[in-house]
Amino acid sequence: MEDFFAAIYEGFHPLDLFYIKDFSQDMYRSGSYISIGLVMLISSFILMSLYYFVLSNYGKFYKKIYWLLWISVLCIINFFVAYFNSLNAMENLFAASDNGHPYGFTQFFTFSMVNVFWTFFFCSLFSVVLKMKSITASKTPF
Repeated sequence: MEDFFAAIYEGFHPLDLFYIKDFSQDMYRSGSYISIGLVMLISSFILMSLYYFVLSNYGKFYKKIYWLLWISVLCIINFFVAYFNSLNAMENLFAASDNGHPYGFTQFFTFSMVNVFWTFFFCSLFSVVLKMKSITASKTPF
């Protein structure tokens, strides 16, 4: 499973679209890809299900603007999950070192933005599947 999430977060070898030199290797070594990836997938599925089967049934919440707002909130949540989980993983990985981890804000921010991209992708994918069973939001977002 670590290899599956590594492929997603690093951008599919040999393309390595999102690969961050040394940082990606240390993330793999720390085992953080699994926990961050599972949180992203599970939260995306559960919260999109909540949108389609609960929230969209109230008032006009089935409209595209609310769908986009809901996904934006999910993306923000998953950004912070990825940022703080990866920061904590690197601190634990380099705990024995006197200098701490060698990474700055840029690496953690970039990794978190990749998680935002995948959150949006999987939310859109789950939307295609879940909207078929929804009564009021069957045409949301497309």
